[in-house]
Amino acid sequence: MFTNSKLAKSVKLACAFGAASSIGFTGAVNAQETEQAAEAVEKIEVTGSRIRRTDIEGANPVTVMSRIDIERFGVTSIGDVLQAIPSAGSAINTNNNNGGNGTTTINIRGIGSNRTLVLVNGKRWAPGLGGSVDLNNIPAAIIERIEVLKDGASAVYGSDAVAGVVNIITRQDFEGVHASGYMGQYDEGDGNKEQWDVGFGTSNDKGNVYFNISYVEEEPTFTGDREISAVPVFGAPTGFGGSSGTPNGRFWYFDEDGTSFNVQNDGNGGLIPWSGSSAFNFAPLNYLSTPQERTNIYSQGRYELTDNLSVNVTGFYGNRRSAQLLAPTPLFLGFAGGTSGITIAANNPYNPTGLDLSDQAGFGEPNGLYFLGRRMLEAGYRQFAQNVDQYQFNGGFEGVIEIGDKEFFWDATYTYADITQNTLTDGLLNMDRVALALGDVDACNNSDDGCVPLNLFGGATAIGEGTITQDQLDYITFTAQDALNSSLESYTANLSGEIMELPAGYLAFATGYEKRWQSGYDQPDALIAAGITSGNSRQPTSGDFSVEEFYLELAVPLLSDMPGVEQLDLELATRYSDYSNFGDTTNSKVGLKWRVNEDLIVRGTWSEAFRAPSLSELFLGNSDSFVTLQDPCNGGEAGNPNAPGCAGIPAGYQQPNPQIRTTVGGNADLQPEEAESFTYGFVYSPAQVEGLSITFDVFDIEVDNAVSTVGAQSILDACAETGTQFCSLIERNSGGVVTELFNGLVNLGGQTTSGFDYNVAYNFETEFGDFRLNWDGTYVDERTTIVVDPVSGETIEENDAGRAFDRDVIPRLRTNLSVTWAYEDWTANYLVRFIGHTTEECSFGTSTDADGNYLEDTLCSDPGETTFDDDGNLVKDSFNELEDMAYHDVSVGYAVTDNLRLTLGVNNLWDTDPEVSFTTFANSFDPSMYEIPGRFFYGRVNLEF
Repeated sequence: MFTNSKLAKSVKLACAFGAASSIGFTGAVNAQETEQAAEAVEKIEVTGSRIRRTDIEGANPVTVMSRIDIERFGVTSIGDVLQAIPSAGSAINTNNNNGGNGTTTINIRGIGSNRTLVLVNGKRWAPGLGGSVDLNNIPAAIIERIEVLKDGASAVYGSDAVAGVVNIITRQDFEGVHASGYMGQYDEGDGNKEQWDVGFGTSNDKGNVYFNISYVEEEPTFTGDREISAVPVFGAPTGFGGSSGTPNGRFWYFDEDGTSFNVQNDGNGGLIPWSGSSAFNFAPLNYLSTPQERTNIYSQGRYELTDNLSVNVTGFYGNRRSAQLLAPTPLFLGFAGGTSGITIAANNPYNPTGLDLSDQAGFGEPNGLYFLGRRMLEAGYRQFAQNVDQYQFNGGFEGVIEIGDKEFFWDATYTYADITQNTLTDGLLNMDRVALALGDVDACNNSDDGCVPLNLFGGATAIGEGTITQDQLDYITFTAQDALNSSLESYTANLSGEIMELPAGYLAFATGYEKRWQSGYDQPDALIAAGITSGNSRQPTSGDFSVEEFYLELAVPLLSDMPGVEQLDLELATRYSDYSNFGDTTNSKVGLKWRVNEDLIVRGTWSEAFRAPSLSELFLGNSDSFVTLQDPCNGGEAGNPNAPGCAGIPAGYQQPNPQIRTTVGGNADLQPEEAESFTYGFVYSPAQVEGLSITFDVFDIEVDNAVSTVGAQSILDACAETGTQFCSLIERNSGGVVTELFNGLVNLGGQTTSGFDYNVAYNFETEFGDFRLNWDGTYVDERTTIVVDPVSGETIEENDAGRAFDRDVIPRLRTNLSVTWAYEDWTANYLVRFIGHTTEECSFGTSTDADGNYLEDTLCSDPGETTFDDDGNLVKDSFNELEDMAYHDVSVGYAVTDNLRLTLGVNNLWDTDPEVSFTTFANSFDPSMYEIPGRFFYGRVNLEF
């Protein structure tokens, strides 16, 4: 029984701090109900099961965070809070600028955010086109607690519950008014954040109503304002990692005799030789953390029509305005620049060469425009601004059916959700107009669209300043307008209760039906869809699917009141799902909970799970991405005699641009991912130590038939090494330049991960106040990605635990240790967030610093031995270690009155810098795991009456 549980006693003491114990307390029990638990036992629904029970400890491992726990993190998004828990892996957040879109997601076990299901009050929250939920759009003010199930649960909840489930429980039965204000900023004086909310609630014996309005504003920080992010590669020589698209332009062309000219503008109208040190430092002209403005309105109500019938409704509206900022557009033209059909005419008034330079001529061919790179500072920043509206409505009935002396609980709910995003992108170029403005001047002047000859051979000095005039900009620039939408509609019905009494207890069940429709579209700007933009082109996305599901759960008591077996229960579940696009799937679950005695529970589960492909994965139109890659065939066939995939590439070939056009796209024939997970562990609350609880759980997850891409760099490397593997996905022109690389979605291979979670919580009282210690951690023993070559069928498999990749950091150990103190009107909290060390590959090739030392020797922590192969090529196996590190957060609160509470806090108290990474895409540190540099100071006011 719940009232006899040592865990329940721990929960009562934890309530002195306003927080539920995070060691298995999982039921829908608020603090008031906990205090009354000794007097009245209530059946509750535990996350991971639809069966109501009196015992809150189940077979599933669950972590619980209360509203007060959330506030102690001192942030404005619950997504940032959840990303900090040890079981979470790398995920997108508002510190992702290039590649970000304003969302923050949760990635339990690090195997993909779309493999974590998000619920609100046990009901599916609408995902975006990609299948992940933006947690920024769920206001923290409405939350009573968050329950995180770290186990597969597709048998209970359906698709997406592969790695786990996040169930957000909102405030219930609240009476009165609450309001709060929050403000904070970095010690650098930037990154201001503020949050304001007010909520109203009333309740009586017949029902309750709750209404909340919240507002959040977050201002940006700039990369140039932090040392680590102010250059392309931290610690490298000036110019290294910079862009060939410079404000003064880089021009590599051949005259009518085939003589090579690799030059740049000298700033005075002349041309001088190009030097690698002239590469453009684009890094300072980007956001480091991105701005957001969020407004949310939430309401819920429940009313008892009769003693056994209630009606309930929930309504939500959220608006998010967010933005990302990138350095001005780099315009790349020519044979190596990837364009086709552009000629800079000899009679262009700004062409100093007097030649018709064509991008159709290859390397060394007469009148060939091999490469042109010009940073369009005059056009201003590239800014991506999102305006997102999200609506969600849940409405239905719930009640109790009494048959004899038994009660059966039922509910029926209708859900409708809609997410619409409009995006404006500034600073892009219309490439058709660029071609006309560079071409024959007579054709330009006689055109009917206002063509103005374009001057790419002059220079730019600052944002908005240079030799490209406003008339020229007005002709070639445009503002892109994109529209995205996803919607969800569902009907659900559930029934649960106890069937019959067995010798060890009651046989209980839950069963239900769900019909769900999902649809969506992505309509890019017409110029983007036509592929005539200087940015990434992409095709429209549109599609829908539906699913019909049935499930059944059983809780079977096997043994009780025996020596060594106080209670032994078997949990069974299965769900049948029939999808309109790929067919049906059945997934089951078996759990066992053995209560050895009042102090110890041993538990374990085996479950099948699945993830249906998302709308984006199924229907995404092909789109371009310019990924920074290293061509393994530099040097051509002659320079790589042991690389069969480099055969036929001209001698002396060197990759002209580090950013290679890569195409990604959806696949309507994708099948669902399949998974198996196995967890086992124990919960120990010794009677000898009041307030102490210990949990330990081992996890093992295997995902098959995974929807993924092979990876652009992996495709290049494997083709070079084998001459066959993935080579069909690469196109090169006659000069050896990669003009196209397809990295589309396929059901290919899978993932496995294993390790263990632990938690130690200890609550105790002293004459100096009440203390709560909580130590929560996750150790990853294995995380393996299994890649299968779609052509040869060969597999590539390697354990990545303890390694770091671009925006995917996999520390073996993550742990949080918090100490909370409460005494009279004072509280204080100290939180340590530890991130274990990882190792990344560290390759700079033959690049050297100003003293002639290999960069791998000066930047990589483990540069390896410098050797040369038989052909004189440099051979180094270099790595870089991202060392153990920890963030320290502290806060102090004071209750001025019974209604007013003040809190002051500092995140990153000791000003710890993120670990330097050379594989991450930008900023020299990985924002998916580490935070931007600087102490963050904040204050909060809470008012309740």
